[in-house]
Amino acid sequence: MLIDKVYSAVSQLVNKDQVSGYLPPDEFNKYAEFGQREYIEENYNPPTGRGYESTFENTDDLSDIKSATSIIVTAGRATIPTDYLHWSSCWANGTFDGEGWTTPVEMVRDNEWPERMASRVNKPSRKFPILKQMSTYFEVFPQDINNINLTYLKLPLEPWWNYTLSGSTPVFATSSGVTTNPNPTASADKSTDFTVGDGAFPELVWKIARYFGVETKELETWQMAQAEQNS
Repeated sequence: MLIDKVYSAVSQLVNKDQVSGYLPPDEFNKYAEFGQREYIEENYNPPTGRGYESTFENTDDLSDIKSATSIIVTAGRATIPTDYLHWSSCWANGTFDGEGWTTPVEMVRDNEWPERMASRVNKPSRKFPILKQMSTYFEVFPQDINNINLTYLKLPLEPWWNYTLSGSTPVFATSSGVTTNPNPTASADKSTDFTVGDGAFPELVWKIARYFGVETKELETWQMAQAEQNS
């Protein structure tokens, strides 16, 4: 599992000056969650401005948390999925004058909503519907749209490195671990892998190691060694 691979790499960095020792699993699990969320946010909306789906690599990096669902719209409201994290795309479909139709639904900002509603040229219609995000629902217009198909990035599972004990040393365990996995969809004794794919390995090690106070210079040295090993 990727999580054990990351744990081993971070452990080497954190304990590199020790004759023996281990990375505290409870601290690793806490920082693993932080690192994964940081990785997702940076790939979705990075400081460079080239974010989600700007490149094939970026698309691949976040494909493991992409989800799609059909949502019934009632009186112009569509309930946001409980695991919703970020927007990807939305389409509406239905039947009008005996013919089926499918059209993209545009997400607009709050200040754009009244402008579009008052527009004589660009007013929302069945062919050009809009929506805006509220706290627990999307407001959709026109209100006679009764269904939308939403593609979105979902909240990732919390990565969890579970373990058994060999003497006093933690040993990775995919199941039968001694700690309680916090994810409600996972068995309590199991480990939960990172939701992002293997391509995130170097970045996850980098980010998590920083939380443990490993200096940037040491991380750069490790990354160069990894690159030479994989070349």
